[in-house]
Amino acid sequence: MESSDQELAQSVREGDTEAFGVLFMRHRNAATRLASMYADDAHTVQDFVAEAFSRVLQALRAGGGPSSSFRSYLLKVLRNVVAEWGRSTGRQVYVPDVSLYEVECADSAGIEALKNYEHGLVIEALSSLSERWKTVLWCTIVQSQQPAAIANMMGVSANSVAALAYRAKEGLRQAYLTVHLDQKRHATQCSYYVTRLAAFSRGRLGGCATEEVMEHVKDCNTCGNLYKEINELNQLFRA
Repeated sequence: MESSDQELAQSVREGDTEAFGVLFMRHRNAATRLASMYADDAHTVQDFVAEAFSRVLQALRAGGGPSSSFRSYLLKVLRNVVAEWGRSTGRQVYVPDVSLYEVECADSAGIEALKNYEHGLVIEALSSLSERWKTVLWCTIVQSQQPAAIANMMGVSANSVAALAYRAKEGLRQAYLTVHLDQKRHATQCSYYVTRLAAFSRGRLGGCATEEVMEHVKDCNTCGNLYKEINELNQLFRA
């Protein structure tokens, strides 16, 4: 069975450097995505990521480091690295709190920062939906209307509205995951699979397609890491 982040972090505290290599492979992509928000060139991005991981390693070796979510701790360290870089270069750098994986511990300020960080991704995902889906989502979620009231407006039955709302919510989740994957950052030869990872993670692919993507994810480190990343987001959906 694969070790958890907490187990690996404890192994690093006990002197197991190979365990930190596993943590690095698991969370490098997430750190790179965040660092890419603040630097235009790949070298600076790599420097941010390397420095953040180095500081986390030092903390673990000293007996400290993350007590719960490794990724959240890493991204907080990365934010500090970026902020220090901004001060040293005289730049104004807004660094939001992106503790995506410690939502249960977030205070009101942290939640608001998270909303700001994710706002663009949500808007892009929402804009990709059909007008019918956007309408039913607006009415049910934003305006809290009952299916019977929406049914009169849309000219369908209340049961049809409930079914439509279910499909629209699922469609929004998949669209959000697809936007989060940010296909343009990945190798062209994997684009076929990357475009299917969101549906695959939600169990929405057919039998043959599911088997095809599953085999690719096992063999491709890049897509395997992406799959782990969006599975963590799926856990947040369930919460």
